[in-house]
Amino acid sequence: MELTIGVAKLGRFGKEESAETVDVIERPSGGGFTIIMSDGLVNRVESKAVSFFVVNKISSLITEGVRDSTAIRATSDQLFTNYGGTSQSLLNLISVDLVTDTIVISRNNPHPVYYYIRGDFHEWRNDSSPIGTAKHIQPSITEIPIENGAIIIVASDGVFKAGHLYGQEINLQMLVNAMVEDDNITDVQQIADFIINQALLLDQGQAQNDMSVMILRISDDRQTLVRRSNYLFPI
Repeated sequence: MELTIGVAKLGRFGKEESAETVDVIERPSGGGFTIIMSDGLVNRVESKAVSFFVVNKISSLITEGVRDSTAIRATSDQLFTNYGGTSQSLLNLISVDLVTDTIVISRNNPHPVYYYIRGDFHEWRNDSSPIGTAKHIQPSITEIPIENGAIIIVASDGVFKAGHLYGQEINLQMLVNAMVEDDNITDVQQIADFIINQALLLDQGQAQNDMSVMILRISDDRQTLVRRSNYLFPI
């Protein structure tokens, strides 16, 4: 089996730095990988400091062997203590757990997570609160098996709000289905880029909010033991 990850990020038009942070970490003892996406706010104003703190705190706890749910709760409580309840983070965690052979998806985010498995497209949506706004906030968690063809789609708040200023709305299911059903376009980075570009089009070429997209795919195309990472950062 092979895990591929594609991430695309775009800052709000006219702003130098995105308030969203995305990171990929290895789980301890060869237990798999975790991908974290955080969007930070303080007093309803975007905050890179908050998202950076959240991602680094959760990463540190997971690498120490702490369970995802416990790491999220501890980070939420610490964020609440640090900012007195004036900050919050919209959070998504995806862990490819090689110990349990499952993909564990954790959300503290009102926006849904999508996944494609066994030929069916699913939307996971339920009540879910951002972390940092109160003590003892719990994550919403679901699991799916690690299977060939499984795809997880996570998008940040700015993607879901794309086009709202112009009376339009993004349809992630339609966009992902268009890519998945085309046998000539299977690369996860292409899917992430496609979604970001469509969101930008809905915002008339000027992103009204920070945008991030994460795509994970499981396939049976394991052709090498070499692990690879590719990065592209505008500077």
